[in-house]
Amino acid sequence: MKLYLVFFVVTLFLIACTGSKSVITPPHAISLQVNEKTTYQNVVITLKEINESRCPMNARCIRAGEAVAVLNVVIDGKTERNVQLCTGPDCERRSLNAAYTLSLEDQKYLFRLDSITPDPTKTLEKPIQRAYISLEQSK
Repeated sequence: MKLYLVFFVVTLFLIACTGSKSVITPPHAISLQVNEKTTYQNVVITLKEINESRCPMNARCIRAGEAVAVLNVVIDGKTERNVQLCTGPDCERRSLNAAYTLSLEDQKYLFRLDSITPDPTKTLEKPIQRAYISLEQSK
């Protein structure tokens, strides 16, 4: 009798756990220049600006610096937010992160800054700046 009770409790637990799984889409890669816009499902993302202060290669700097991508995010044409994503050694000092989670109703969106190019710590070239971002959606 006890064995049946244990089996019953374990079965209920497993059923409860399977119902609470969140669905995560694979990361969607985005590459944007300043003032460029892209759409992913119901999300419109515009790169508003890049603030670059990373210490250039072969330079002596007081601090290492950071690069910040400022995104304007519009979801379902009605919810609008500006999101700042940061890369570089001084992001923590400025309380900025490389990732930002935006939660709306039953949806979560994870924005992650993969890189901003060109990286002045690695090259002296000055091509057009681009931000590379990953976007994941979950329920």
